[in-house]
Amino acid sequence: MRKTMDLVNEVVALGFDREEALAGIDASLDEAIGFENRKPLMEEEITDEMYSDILFGFKCEEA
Repeated sequence: MRKTMDLVNEVVALGFDREEALAGIDASLDEAIGFENRKPLMEEEITDEMYSDILFGFKCEEA
């Protein structure tokens, strides 16, 4: 399990705007686990697979 906030920071380090990173990650997680199952950003943990999949999506968009 990995922290969602770490994912946000990693996406921002790729050069994405923080707001764009948050919006994309939120949308992906809302779809994957449901809005009602989400925790506050600073507390939320996601599986390594979800983390990698979302990060891969941003890397593809970056190219």
